Amino acid sequence: MQKPKLIKVFFLLSCIIVYITSCNTTTSELKYIPKTEGIKATMQLIRFEQSFFAIDSSNISDDINKLKLKYPEFTNGFLATVLGIRDTGMQNMIIKGYLNYPDARFTFDTIQKVFSNMNQTQKELNELATYYQYYFPNAKPITKAFSYLSEYHGDRLAVIEDGFVALPLDMALGIGYPAYTFSKMPLYDQRTCTKEHLVAKAANAVAQNVISRKIQKRGSHLIDLMLYNGKIMYLTDILAPNIADSLKFGFSSYQINYCQKGELELYNYLLEQELFYSNETNKISKYITKGPFKPNFDLPGNSGTWLGYRIILSYANHYRTILHQTDANLSARSIDQKVLNMIFKELNPQAFLKLYKPPKF
Repeated sequence: MQKPKLIKVFFLLSCIIVYITSCNTTTSELKYIPKTEGIKATMQLIRFEQSFFAIDSSNISDDINKLKLKYPEFTNGFLATVLGIRDTGMQNMIIKGYLNYPDARFTFDTIQKVFSNMNQTQKELNELATYYQYYFPNAKPITKAFSYLSEYHGDRLAVIEDGFVALPLDMALGIGYPAYTFSKMPLYDQRTCTKEHLVAKAANAVAQNVISRKIQKRGSHLIDLMLYNGKIMYLTDILAPNIADSLKFGFSSYQINYCQKGELELYNYLLEQELFYSNETNKISKYITKGPFKPNFDLPGNSGTWLGYRIILSYANHYRTILHQTDANLSARSIDQKVLNMIFKELNPQAFLKLYKPPKF
């Protein structure tokens, strides 16, 4: 198979540039991080898995009712989605079986060792709550984070109308964890199953929740999907500006470098191949979904989402500057909120593309 022009050019660039830089560095670019003085939002980290596995198997009804009363926003959802309890008549039997299931107990014990200290997670959760309040002062604040066992299905979850995010700790036990290998989880997914990714995924879950409520996909063309996903990633970024981009995008630092060095080539390739306005799934899906990374052949999977984010970022930076110059009475916070609302409301791809210019290196 003949490699596309993008691949050939990009591979040469990677050989010349990427390998002479550290794999832990990315292109130097000034990130805008707003000041949040006066906002002291916190998020209570609730170790739900500890409370659940402390249930007395001889007194399940009373203990589970106490959990439902204490954490009504989370307990019923956990029982229904993780344990599959739909019939309360079967509730006690299912819970007892789960508590006595050796694999579940082993996972719980492992989690208690790996997550004996969650101070860094708590710090990042407080920052997430703070930036959420900064951008959405009239929304219900996010005040709780529930850690739990998802039975390896809970990649991300946030219910902003109930003011919480969820942290599936069994999805953060590190690459090579036996259950991941047994379930044949791809390595590109396993690599993001670490404690460092927990709050980045929580921020992304919040962003997905917000965007799905405020925006409808304009269409199924690549540019529509890139910009929709790019808005999610832009919101993820500003809600967690101090978390590394590689964690938020699910890329490695090396892959972020790879994307940055090839941003111009990727943009030109999509343009030349007329893919921006293609809706052929077999041609565009790899650009907006996760996938493997073969540096001698292609860009990382989901690179189109990353490019969509870069296009949204350019739009945001442009209008933030314009508003600063044209309205001296607006506070920085008001400008940031106004820019975000503009991003939410704008659905025309050309409005974003005309303000975007891929960098040259």
